[in-house]
Amino acid sequence: MKSPTAFTVLAALTLGLALALPPASAAAARPPNVVYLLADDLGWGDLSRNGGRIATPAIDQLFARGVELNNFMGWCVCSPTRAMLLTGRHPFRVGTGPEVGGELAAAETTIATGFKVNGYRTGIFGKWHNGYEPDTPEYRAAFAEAWKSMPNKKLEGGLGVNAHGFDEAWIYYGGGADYFTRRTVEGRGPVSWWHNREFRPRDVGYTEDLVVRHALDFIRENKEAPFFCYVPFHLVHAPLQAKDEDLAEVDPQLAAGLPAASPKVSAAEKRTHAAMLRALDRNVATIVAELERLGLSENTILVFTSDNGAMEAGSSLPLRGAKHTIYEGGVRLPTVIHWPKGGLAGGTKWDGLCGSLDMFPTLMAMTDSTMPATRPLDGKNIWPALQARTTSPVESYYWAWHGQDAIRTSRWKLHRFYDRFELYDIRHDEGETTDLTGANPAVVRELVAQMDAWNASLGTALSHRPTSFALDANPEPSGEVLEVTVTVTPDAHARDTLVVPFAGLQGTHVATDYVEFDIACAPGSPASGFYYTPFKGNDTKAFALSFKRGDGVDQFGREQAGGPVIRPGPGRWEHRVVGLSSSAPGALPRHGMVFKGGKPGTYKIYLDNLRIRHGDGSTTPIWSDARHTRARAIEDSAAFKNISVRAVPRPLWSGTP
Repeated sequence: MKSPTAFTVLAALTLGLALALPPASAAAARPPNVVYLLADDLGWGDLSRNGGRIATPAIDQLFARGVELNNFMGWCVCSPTRAMLLTGRHPFRVGTGPEVGGELAAAETTIATGFKVNGYRTGIFGKWHNGYEPDTPEYRAAFAEAWKSMPNKKLEGGLGVNAHGFDEAWIYYGGGADYFTRRTVEGRGPVSWWHNREFRPRDVGYTEDLVVRHALDFIRENKEAPFFCYVPFHLVHAPLQAKDEDLAEVDPQLAAGLPAASPKVSAAEKRTHAAMLRALDRNVATIVAELERLGLSENTILVFTSDNGAMEAGSSLPLRGAKHTIYEGGVRLPTVIHWPKGGLAGGTKWDGLCGSLDMFPTLMAMTDSTMPATRPLDGKNIWPALQARTTSPVESYYWAWHGQDAIRTSRWKLHRFYDRFELYDIRHDEGETTDLTGANPAVVRELVAQMDAWNASLGTALSHRPTSFALDANPEPSGEVLEVTVTVTPDAHARDTLVVPFAGLQGTHVATDYVEFDIACAPGSPASGFYYTPFKGNDTKAFALSFKRGDGVDQFGREQAGGPVIRPGPGRWEHRVVGLSSSAPGALPRHGMVFKGGKPGTYKIYLDNLRIRHGDGSTTPIWSDARHTRARAIEDSAAFKNISVRAVPRPLWSGTP
């Protein structure tokens, strides 16, 4: 028998040592997993731990076991919050917000990419809403079939979620999709349900059941290696659709008495929302239980949060506001983080200011991962402060919404409207009930300076504030100009309004875009009582005008909806610039002039060089000559007559440039 070689002996010793080690040692050396659970439209007051009357025991138990992030901020609608998490950058920098939508650019480095380059398996299961469906042959055919009655509707193909660092994806792309087999938005368009780049319109089942099933499969398949599992639930977002077994758990009489963010919500809708809330809680319990069954919970960083405040049928109490507001109830999110191995346990609370922006650099630090190269971040690494329970490094959060913007520090919240400020001491008044503006002028000045610094950094084209860059801009009408003529009769009341469409535009704008134009009225025409605005819709009685009270403010500080006078007077041109942040990101499908009753006369209005000015200085024309005209005949009414739209040579008035 041959003597064992040194190599054989060494191998035997090594094997024996490995067998002698306790099984937990190998797991202990492994980086922690990360499971990020993102509820949709879950308000502060929806949770029973926060006073909600529908039991949420699994979520409550998470808070009882982990560390509550008591001042965790997001946005007041979903896409911006998701972009903040994914990129660590303010949503205005990445082409989304303040509204939903926007396609996340390939140049943006995401948290999924960060984990992937550090050896993690990455998966997403649920709602994306940071871009459009991929333009695959199967989806293109389904799109054409779904919109065959609108053959001019164009498919906006996106990069697809896998382009952003996710190895495994079971998702839908939009928002507010049907929960059952169709998975469409309001029954329109093709199904949006995908496995990676595979279009799967024939999968059946309640959306959340599919989401949880595939998330569990991913966790099981990757239990031996570190993974990042992002679960952006659809629950409890509209449409209000619950399974029968979930409805059966909710007492109709109890549901009827539940508080709701909107007084228009019916008892039946409250009950369905309550059933969906119970389903969300059960799904969270299922994922937590699987982590425990697999022995992963000790070394898994588990985050539970929401994307914004409560929907209409839910509650953000005791906070003020809800979804679609930037009061605390819209942007302050119930959030807990649980990681026993990292010391985040015990049902404690941390009051440091933080939010979705900070999760990318923070989770990289918590997992001891190398931060990948990114564009400049707005988010901060809060891990040292959270670990030591000390002051957060985050100085402020900043939002802009329809007709206002706001800033939040660890103590103060300042809201800035077109015509006023509101200041709240959040430490002592989290419900934002007592306006302290008058008593704290120095605080207001300091916070305004911080807001202006945010805007200078972001390049925000605020719709409710004047911009300074255009004060010296001169009108430059040339060649053909647009002429809109309307007679306002003595029978027209001040409340009467006429919208005269004259142009359309395909494509989108973002929160750093302005609209600018040259405008004049003929000698003898009234010089006020009309204004230009973008708008949506085809119903002349229900146009959704972009410029309205408190929004659509030009560089001179004038609301366009007030029909401001042309400053140089009739027969002379004026250049106007208005920010488009309130309607971004989105399309500007219609453009027109608005005329108001109450001031009879024949109006002859001229417009030229209507265009979008982008943050990089480039422009997109909306109307510059006759080829851009998109007008239609409008019949006379008792209030408005002799309506015409046409391109004409520039009139040679005295004083025309």
